[in-house]
Amino acid sequence: MSYAPNPEGLRSAFAAERFSFEETSVQFALVEAGRLTVANGRIAAGDTQADPAPEPFTQCVPNGEFPVTLALARFENGEERIAYARVLLDGAAPAHWYPALTADQDARTLNDGEMFGYAVASGSACFASGDSSVEFSVGAGLYPSYFAYDGAGRVTALVTDFAVVPGIRDLPGPRRSWWNRVLFFWK
Repeated sequence: MSYAPNPEGLRSAFAAERFSFEETSVQFALVEAGRLTVANGRIAAGDTQADPAPEPFTQCVPNGEFPVTLALARFENGEERIAYARVLLDGAAPAHWYPALTADQDARTLNDGEMFGYAVASGSACFASGDSSVEFSVGAGLYPSYFAYDGAGRVTALVTDFAVVPGIRDLPGPRRSWWNRVLFFWK
């Protein structure tokens, strides 16, 4: 499996709670960035300065007007950074996350720790749908987006992870002895 968001970090972020990781503690605060109008069932994300018309994700979403919320991480030293940006499509609790993919991406091709994402060079990122977009300022980098699904498999949110909170990555399986590897190979 590829890179995946930290579900506890996401929950804490959008509940505006304190979250600790790797000997660091952040207090999350929420900022409403605007409302995204979806009229074509598709959402895109990208760097608006580098690509004014980013390719939309393949996941269909409901049409309507949806809030875009930024989760700000406030560090103990006073520094603030956007940790996540979210388009909330439905209020249901997420049961699982899946990478947001464009038509030319296939999650099955990713190796451990790899991810698809959009590059931000200008410092300006956005969610967009048709003529509607909501922009926000972030640092340069490659940032993955994920769709959240409820227990019934309905899409509930789109989130971009700005790499402030470490993600969850599948760890390599336990190391087998040479003998078990040979036996496994011949099965």
